Amino acid sequence: MSYSDGAVDREGRIAALLEAAVLVTGEHELETVLRRIVDGAAGVTQARYAALAVFNPTGCVTSFIHVGIDDATVAAIGRLPTGQGLLGATVTAAGPVRVNDIASDPRSAGFPPGHPHMTSYLGAPIGRGGRHFGNLYLTDSTRPGGFGGDDEALVMSLAAFAACAIESAELLALERQRAEAVASQTQIEERARSRSELLAATIAAQEAERARVARDLHDDIGQALTSVLLWLRLVEDGDIDTSSAAQSMPGLAELRELVADALQRTRRLAFDLRPTVLDDVGLAPALARLADDLSQHGAALVIDTVVDDSAERVALPTELATVVYRVVQEALTNVARHANAASATVTITVHAGVLRAVVEDDGVGFDPTASTACLGLRGMNERAQLVGGSLRVVSTPGSGTMVILEVPVE
Repeated sequence: MSYSDGAVDREGRIAALLEAAVLVTGEHELETVLRRIVDGAAGVTQARYAALAVFNPTGCVTSFIHVGIDDATVAAIGRLPTGQGLLGATVTAAGPVRVNDIASDPRSAGFPPGHPHMTSYLGAPIGRGGRHFGNLYLTDSTRPGGFGGDDEALVMSLAAFAACAIESAELLALERQRAEAVASQTQIEERARSRSELLAATIAAQEAERARVARDLHDDIGQALTSVLLWLRLVEDGDIDTSSAAQSMPGLAELRELVADALQRTRRLAFDLRPTVLDDVGLAPALARLADDLSQHGAALVIDTVVDDSAERVALPTELATVVYRVVQEALTNVARHANAASATVTITVHAGVLRAVVEDDGVGFDPTASTACLGLRGMNERAQLVGGSLRVVSTPGSGTMVILEVPVE
């Protein structure tokens, strides 16, 4: 080798080391860094073949990067190296392993079927801090005399860079896992907090509903039954002559009216607690009846219900059907009371495991983000969340309103 050849060779080695340093300290994928190290090692040492194997803690090869062997040859060889022969000697070596003739070395275990014949060998362990990450292999130097001492120094330096890259990738993966675990824990805590808040709101709503029912029972039905009881006591005490039609008939008529009114209020309370029409005819007919009832009492409001065949075929659980009914009922009640609408449409569809109920009107609309625009929206949203669903309200002043309920179905 001439002086100029040696200078070029040294420059190539320095360039290879500088490139490896830049790669390791930069933000590159591990596969890219290791492949560039293998390419650089093969180029500077003029090796016909080069490879880098990464081991897991049990010693199994998890990644094998090679140059000089085409895909057809790799397929013919089949399995990855298992660390036998000279490869195994490199694993346990404290430094580089250099052999001029592989076949004559007693540590050689030969080549598997389909493997190209190789003569010279230079291997370096990839380790850091007492850990062994893998090996860097070079074979068949095309220079006279094969691999030399300078090649050993270069390969050991490149192996050290490879160890830094592998260790950095492991630390980055651990940091990513830690961040994902923290994010997952945060999500779990947020979901738990959301569920706790939802449960508290649900309990509060239930208590408010119970209080309302108690007031209705006490104020209306209780008073009616008290009146009946007083009239019966008057009859029992003889204060009312039941044999005299003139005296008893007016009282009986009033009593009958009180009982009829109490019965009607009782039925209304029962319906508010659980719409029995769902049990009697199902969701679609129940919504149609609801629309008809509100249309009759809604000052010229026309309500159409459109239930798709896909929704007709789905057997909804009782809880889910009740939620859909209640949300539609609340939305239509808002339309009748506040929207000043001429018409409204209820559409029920099921697609891709999701039931979609849409209540749309042509009324005055409102700003859903305004603090005064509650209109029962919180209650509807809480009902939706109880069955894993969601509720959206699309509206602007003067442009009508669309309430969209989506819930998962089996």
